[in-house]
Amino acid sequence: MTDRANSSTSATNWRKPIPLATDVLEKPARMLPRMKLEELATVMCLTFAILEFYFPIGIVLMLFLCLYIAVVHGDFIYRSYLTLNRDLTGLALIIDVKIDLWWRLHQNKGIHELFLDIVRNNPNKPAMIDIEKGTTETFEEFNAHCNRYANYFQGLGYRSGDVVALYMENSVEFVAAWMGLAKIGVVTAWINSNLKREQLVHCITASKTKAIITSVTLQNVLMDAIEEKLFRVDGIDVYSMGEPKKNSGFKNLQNKLNVQKTTEPKTLDTIDFKSILCFIYTSGTTGMPKAAVMKHFRYYSIAVGAAKSFKIRSSDRMYVSMPIYHTAAGIIGVGQALLGGSSCVIRKKFSASNFWRDCVKYECTVSQYIGEICRYLLAQPVVEEESRHIMRLLVGNGLRAEIWQPFVDRFRVRIGELYGSTEGTSSLVNIDGHVGACGFLPISPLTKKMHPVRLIKVDDVTGEAIRTAGGLCIACNPGESGAMVSTIRKNNPLLQFEGYLNKKETNKKIIRDVFAKGDSCFLTGDLLHWDRLGYVYFKDRTGDTFRWKGENVSTTEVEAILHPITGLSDATVYGVEVPAREGRVGMASVVRAVSSEENETQFVERVGARLSSSLTSYAIPQFIRICQDVEKTGTFKLVKTNLQRLGIMDTPSDSIYIFNSENRNFVPFDNDLRCKVSLGSYPF
Repeated sequence: MTDRANSSTSATNWRKPIPLATDVLEKPARMLPRMKLEELATVMCLTFAILEFYFPIGIVLMLFLCLYIAVVHGDFIYRSYLTLNRDLTGLALIIDVKIDLWWRLHQNKGIHELFLDIVRNNPNKPAMIDIEKGTTETFEEFNAHCNRYANYFQGLGYRSGDVVALYMENSVEFVAAWMGLAKIGVVTAWINSNLKREQLVHCITASKTKAIITSVTLQNVLMDAIEEKLFRVDGIDVYSMGEPKKNSGFKNLQNKLNVQKTTEPKTLDTIDFKSILCFIYTSGTTGMPKAAVMKHFRYYSIAVGAAKSFKIRSSDRMYVSMPIYHTAAGIIGVGQALLGGSSCVIRKKFSASNFWRDCVKYECTVSQYIGEICRYLLAQPVVEEESRHIMRLLVGNGLRAEIWQPFVDRFRVRIGELYGSTEGTSSLVNIDGHVGACGFLPISPLTKKMHPVRLIKVDDVTGEAIRTAGGLCIACNPGESGAMVSTIRKNNPLLQFEGYLNKKETNKKIIRDVFAKGDSCFLTGDLLHWDRLGYVYFKDRTGDTFRWKGENVSTTEVEAILHPITGLSDATVYGVEVPAREGRVGMASVVRAVSSEENETQFVERVGARLSSSLTSYAIPQFIRICQDVEKTGTFKLVKTNLQRLGIMDTPSDSIYIFNSENRNFVPFDNDLRCKVSLGSYPF
């Protein structure tokens, strides 16, 4: 999970379904009338009654009834038989997780208290290993590290409900900061360390933080936003984890922590399982990144749910190289140490060339992935460490079906694919390693009602839910595609939708009158395909978001950077598919103002400079299409479907430019570059 834990899984499996032995029954079954369950039960009772009094006639009727059931329901019975073991295992998993969560809700201990139980049981066991710093902290030492943060900020008067923003790279320091502050009830805002300028300012101000903690390297980016007067830090304490930049006004937090007590902080406020733990930012479907509210029990359910689903043990060593400001690394990864007693090895940034070397050196047994890093690892030359590692499991999302089996065969690991979102109420897990699937939903009408996740039919163009004449949504059947929704129940803490700090944004993610009048569900914004055996595959994204390099990119966020540019009369941003790449690459179709005095090349260079200075690398559109006009609806909403369908294809009236990462600007998309993109060799 991720910010949002969404997949870019290939469509190969669901577009080419596996043939089944019962496929021959499809045509005859359509020719026969389909009885309702109660009607079939009535006919069966009558047949048994006739059998007792008129045996020959009863036998004939029984044979016809068996033939009817075999033809009409044989396919479903056969599919249920094939998936029985998986569905029962999944049902047992759901029950196990729910019992565990209800017990924790009854205990009502916060994450920090559960962590202390782990510390008491494993005081001298390695807890956190920081590769860049070359340090190893036992659980007892790491807890003392956390307490320094707690005691310092408690001494300044920080109390439960106050907010501190963490703008730091992957490090043990990041984890110690939020865990220490959680002990005194302070909510931490996990800021994406790739953000700068407008996006960075938005995330900081949206959290209403009282303090900012940043690293020595990132303080320059923060200073840039302040010097550009994008926001003011009046009343906000800004700390650097080292020597502050001259004349910045920042405080050296490291020096202050070094003299703090390592004992447990005083208990001044009630902090329990239902308290707010942190804000994790997700791009969502519209606008700037949104702060999703993460409570203690939600953190616990994600971390422990993943551990139970994929059998992550306390004896494991978790290798974390994905950004820990996201759900996947910050909860599924780090959470195994904090709540399960595993050891955690943290690398500042993912490195394909060092991945297996690190895993061997630090004896890692579990890691996490996004589909993109699996492709990077497969593209690496074979190294000695591949045959020496003891890695047994990789947990994550977005592994393409085309490289799934080659990846497993080459690296001898098990894949634990999952699907979910930071703010959602439920998730899917692929517990049996079915290639290409991000999870499964039971196909039985009895068991599927016990599962809080369903798929509903939506309009392919607008993404809006299709409803019946009675105003309810239409549930998908196996073999169909639709949008995933997960149940919201206010009286059930496990199915409550906490949403975002911005309540208007929260309401946008709730769909009402779904399966019954008055009910409500969380709408993920993704299209999934549910195959005949119940396996679920990621198909596409709806709304105004696409996924590139493992990150969610909000098109409206990018458009907001483009629209103020002088000489630009209109712009729309969307994701398009390119060969041999996961997800969708960003493309901006822009219309130049008629009165513009500069030539097209100068205009594109200026647009490129604006995008490069304001956006993170993964959010920068990799293509620009210069159009005569962009299509709009009657209500002046931009229509992107035709442009998405066109993709990177050339047209006589348009010019296309591609982003060159070396000079950080756009160049004409000529035939040579088009060939490189087609072959998958262009360095996006």
